[in-house]
Amino acid sequence: MKIKFQELKERNFKRLNVIQDLLIAEILNRKDIKRDQPIEWSLKHLCSCSQLAKLLALNRGIDPEIAGIAGAVHDLYIIRTGIFENHGPAGAPIVKAFLEDFNSKFALECGAISASDIDLIVEATEKHTQKAEYGDKPFVELVKDVDALDRFLHGIATKDYYFERSEKCLKEMVFSK
Repeated sequence: MKIKFQELKERNFKRLNVIQDLLIAEILNRKDIKRDQPIEWSLKHLCSCSQLAKLLALNRGIDPEIAGIAGAVHDLYIIRTGIFENHGPAGAPIVKAFLEDFNSKFALECGAISASDIDLIVEATEKHTQKAEYGDKPFVELVKDVDALDRFLHGIATKDYYFERSEKCLKEMVFSK
């Protein structure tokens, strides 16, 4: 079921905004380690994936704030370690701990992220690097799609399955109507 515009208008996305602020602060303080990708990429990627995830989620009937949070945190392992290889599976427990820590510090101020939503985000983080595999879990597929689309829109050379996912998203959101 798609979210109606009025419902969207009434949301403040406070949890997402606090999470983005926390991640941006962390990125700005993580320039001291050797990285597989520039730290500036992590900053751009977390912000644009978060926004793309909200848009795609609206189209697919998924909670846009939870999707935006997943878009922001899915590469937390790269932000913290600088390592790209195996970052999906390696990042899942880091994302879980990050979101639980968020709940312990900010639940009263912005509302807690439910355990089931944390599980969705963690699973999507773990599997988002498996772009060649298509599954039956809409939230996981959304994060894979957003990650591929963001790379494509930034002009990064993409493998066939990245391009396929990007093209599918663009047709779904822009070119199909």
